[in-house]
Amino acid sequence: MNLPGAYLHIPFCAHRCTYCSFVALTGLEHEDRYHRALVREIVDRRAETDLPFDTVYFGGGTPSFVSPRLLEDALAALRGGAGIGKDAEITAEANPDDLDSARVDALRSIGVNRLSMGVQTLSDEELPWLERRHDAAGARRALAMATEAFPRVSADLMAGIPGQTRGSLAESLAGILASGVQHLSVYLLEIEKAPRLVALQKERPDLFPGDDELASFWEDVHRTATAAGFVRYELSNWALPGYESRHNLKYWTAQPTVGFGVSATGFDGRVRRTNTGSTNEYVKRVLEGQSAEAVRVELSEEEATRESILLGLRLHDGVTEESFGRVTATLSRGDRERLEDAREAGLLEFSRSGRVRLTEKGVLLSNEVFSAFV
Repeated sequence: MNLPGAYLHIPFCAHRCTYCSFVALTGLEHEDRYHRALVREIVDRRAETDLPFDTVYFGGGTPSFVSPRLLEDALAALRGGAGIGKDAEITAEANPDDLDSARVDALRSIGVNRLSMGVQTLSDEELPWLERRHDAAGARRALAMATEAFPRVSADLMAGIPGQTRGSLAESLAGILASGVQHLSVYLLEIEKAPRLVALQKERPDLFPGDDELASFWEDVHRTATAAGFVRYELSNWALPGYESRHNLKYWTAQPTVGFGVSATGFDGRVRRTNTGSTNEYVKRVLEGQSAEAVRVELSEEEATRESILLGLRLHDGVTEESFGRVTATLSRGDRERLEDAREAGLLEFSRSGRVRLTEKGVLLSNEVFSAFV
């Protein structure tokens, strides 16, 4: 039986970074009203599932920035419904500058047992381009506190930062791995979401790595992480065996999730529900006893199966050859030919165990494969 996961969006941040495109508010002016609305939504929607949650994920925004009481009350509301399993994974995203011994103790005391930290880089020359509030030394201190206090810690690393080199990326990665984290997520800086970086790229294109250099960055990360005992279990995620993100695996394997909070999305395998992306509208609706849902998309059986294949191919283990064949049979002739071309080009492999997955080359060119399913 697949138990559901709960995602709770905490939209508050001390500062919006240049690359951020998430629903977020600067400062804590509206924290109390949002606190009441989030707990109210959880209570009002208790009837949606009678199964306990075995993962809870506080995303944002910056959950480590708000009062831990907000997270504590949200967890209490979840426990008052279908409940939270005894061995549940409870994750909170955190920024290094929010963490001190008191905040770490508070998060641990309310039940958080996994911290996902936005490090991005350990280079003091690269951090200003992202407008991060911490410096490299502060990130190292926060990583040390986190790995000492929590049984599971993940760190985010960013590739493609202006001025970044293979050497500077290697130094950041080495520092993160040396801290004792068990999980690593690597993201490509998407400058199209940051107007200031778009302008900078036009003015100083020499600061930005090209596609070939970015590919070499990814290969370096993969080689180094693998040598340290990490396994790439998803396109952008590496973990020591047994330390994979149980919550994120739910998304990639189409397991049920319920989303609470502004802009939060949940999925039951066929229906995807997304709350309004306006914080003011979210609070108003919920406190007036109305649903915060703004978008509902019901997938047909064929659409749901096709999506499950697309998501499954993100995973290192891939998908079964049977399910892959069943879905590809429904594709257009052009899309089937595209997949055959991808196989001949060495982007897809069919294993003897009856599974289909991306090759290492295919990971770098995954969009060439995924486009056939969209």
